[in-house]
Amino acid sequence: MKILYVNPSRIASGLDAVIKGPPLSLISIAAMVPEHGATLLDFKVEKFREKDFRKELNRHDIVAITSMTPQVDSALDTAQIAKEQGCTTIIGGYHPTLDPDYVAGHPSVDYAVRGEGEHTFREIIDFLDGNKKNISKKDIDGISYLREGKIVHNKPRALEPNLDNFEIPRHDLIKRKNYIYLGTRLDQMESSRGCPHNCTFCCIKKMWTDPNSHKMSYRTKSLKRIMQEIYSVDWKFNFLFFCEDNFTINVKRTKQICDAIIQSGVNNKLYFSCQSRVDTLYKNPWLIDLLQKAGFRQIFLGIETVHQQSLDAMNKKNTTPRMTQKVVEMIKDRGISIFGGVIIGYPGETREMVHQTIQFVRSLKLTCVQFTPITAFPGTAFHDEMKQKGMITSRNYKHYNLFQPMMKTDQLSNIEIYRLVAEAYASYYLNSSYVKDVATRYCNPFGKWTWMGSSVPRFVKSVMSEAYGMLHTQGISSSAVSNDLKDLEVRAKQSNTFNYKITETPQKDGAKSGVDVIDSFNAQIAKEKTKTQLA
Repeated sequence: MKILYVNPSRIASGLDAVIKGPPLSLISIAAMVPEHGATLLDFKVEKFREKDFRKELNRHDIVAITSMTPQVDSALDTAQIAKEQGCTTIIGGYHPTLDPDYVAGHPSVDYAVRGEGEHTFREIIDFLDGNKKNISKKDIDGISYLREGKIVHNKPRALEPNLDNFEIPRHDLIKRKNYIYLGTRLDQMESSRGCPHNCTFCCIKKMWTDPNSHKMSYRTKSLKRIMQEIYSVDWKFNFLFFCEDNFTINVKRTKQICDAIIQSGVNNKLYFSCQSRVDTLYKNPWLIDLLQKAGFRQIFLGIETVHQQSLDAMNKKNTTPRMTQKVVEMIKDRGISIFGGVIIGYPGETREMVHQTIQFVRSLKLTCVQFTPITAFPGTAFHDEMKQKGMITSRNYKHYNLFQPMMKTDQLSNIEIYRLVAEAYASYYLNSSYVKDVATRYCNPFGKWTWMGSSVPRFVKSVMSEAYGMLHTQGISSSAVSNDLKDLEVRAKQSNTFNYKITETPQKDGAKSGVDVIDSFNAQIAKEKTKTQLA
């Protein structure tokens, strides 16, 4: 049989429209059925032309579609076209796991795959290809489908205890020219699945929760398998991103991987990127040195907010703004770029508090920052809580794209949150200081960022220009920056009371309040406003 693997398009907003990585999920399931023909279409990086797509469908028997939440409507449209051309349709990924009824209830979907997809996909293909094991549809764990107009959910698929049992992903299916990251060519792999942490806003828990123990599963590949996968990648790519929730959860394991990369000499052939946590790197500063030596040149950090009360509410009590500032300094000192994630409008935060976060993040001078409105994904406890409180303002999954708000809070309306997201992007990127900082950092032939040198032209052309284009299409300009935020920025430059020398003051219950300097700065502003009013 011939299988067409499709990554559907999504709304072009936020940095997801600029930073482009290959669909690891699709090349992973394709590896499970190597005896069948395989073609990959990625409409996140390739232009969708319906006429050409229908022609391609005529050459295939099955269409396998992946879908994250903001992609789901595009995924269902893709499935409908495929059904019209006579193909069997299979949809997997995060959204069918988070909201299986929404996907399985669509008449154009034959199989909705919940949870981990490799074994499930293999069984579906075997079932469709002659069914040599003589099983029925209800015997395939982890799928949902329509039967006589009613949605049927088969029992959950047990997680594979040994990730080495999966086949090495089909990197040969991806087109290298399509995938750009910080101006470099990017491929992806994973060395683990799951995360022992439980951030309230995170939706991975449902994907990687074991259906038997009902606990979050954290599983890792062996060191041998990890190195095999590194060697399976085309080294014409510049960067290899460890596409997993947290590469540094187990620092001993991370050390083993880094040591193996160094000993093999791969760090002279490839650069690496990963996601980590502030508290982990703060407690293990030696790990930053090791990552740098092993060829890691980019790290994603969840900065989230400058407010300790929000970090505590997010289940990030082990992280403080002072730690964030220190870790960022250490990482940049080693010539490693930082991609920061920031949440706008977490429950409990006012407009003024969001402005303080924006200004704090600007002071960190990160290479890239993604400002995302607080989002409650379906199927999560956070979504249930927000729904019960009447905070959900949209069920349109196009608004779950980490750019447009789908909820409000007691302090901010959904419109106010959107304006703050726009203001954050405008304040960070649409100013001369950001461009000057990037140019100074990456164009200095004698600096610590020389690894980026040959990629600077592509970074400017394919990243910065597309980023500014994205902001323009979203109607975001420098006029989005409010006078209040401008005032905060001016005072940050003029007054040493807001220079982010963060201290931690113990509260009565022993917890740490975080940024007490903000309180003193706010008091100063209030005092000056009072003087002006009296005058």
